[in-house]
Amino acid sequence: MRKISKRSAVVLGAAGVVLVAGVAYAAWTSTGSGSGAVTSTTSASSTIGSDTTGTPLYPGAAKTFTVTVTNPNAYPVVVNSISAGSSAVTGDCAAGAVTSAAVSNPTGTIAAGGTGVYTLTATMAKDAADACQGKTFTLPLTATLSSNA
Repeated sequence: MRKISKRSAVVLGAAGVVLVAGVAYAAWTSTGSGSGAVTSTTSASSTIGSDTTGTPLYPGAAKTFTVTVTNPNAYPVVVNSISAGSSAVTGDCAAGAVTSAAVSNPTGTIAAGGTGVYTLTATMAKDAADACQGKTFTLPLTATLSSNA
């Protein structure tokens, strides 16, 4: 009978381990198929609130005031525009006595659940009546926003 050298024993042992590992790998490998599902959120409307009333107006004057846009969504948004505003009848002061210009592409992103402050300009009509003195004018505004995730 022939004796196996140490080197041959190591080579045969290593080959045996590889063979057993290959069989074990083949015995435990499998594949699968199927699908996953996710849902999308529904956007919530943002709100605009007056931050300050600004510097008092007088006929023909244009003054700045700030508004806060609140983002109730779970994702960041960018404000694309803020509409023009026009005052309603206030006491004996006529509608449209105070207006604000539209703002296109204001800068900044509002974080999820956060707020952004924007500066607008209000102008009082040159022919505003005396009845407009000492009044607070509410300007309806609409902000257009889009996701910025």
